[in-house]
Amino acid sequence: MKRILAGLVVLGLVTAVLVTPTPALAYGHRHYRGGGHFVGGFAVGALTGAVLGGIFAPRVYAAPPVVYEPVPVYVQPAPVYVQPAPVYVAPPPPVCSDYWVGDQWRGGVWVQGHWERVCR
Repeated sequence: MKRILAGLVVLGLVTAVLVTPTPALAYGHRHYRGGGHFVGGFAVGALTGAVLGGIFAPRVYAAPPVVYEPVPVYVQPAPVYVQPAPVYVAPPPPVCSDYWVGDQWRGGVWVQGHWERVCR
């Protein structure tokens, strides 16, 4: 209701300023050096802007909406036991070495010298 009443008052003031006749000037345009029309128009415009700005400006300044998020829930996963796959290790390769066996008697027989291989 206050806004409507203030709007009608402002509308009446603006209408009164625009409709009110101005006195005729007796001298020509060349000799006119007044600044009253500019100052008056500036004052009326500032007053109108202040009143209309006060009428149409929002009255309530609401805070931004608050968004509530759920509380984070931390769930510890159950422990997982993984049995490693069996590892089959091959036996190391045999280490072999060759050596020279000289001439000798074996069981009553003469054996010539030869190479023999021994692996461990």
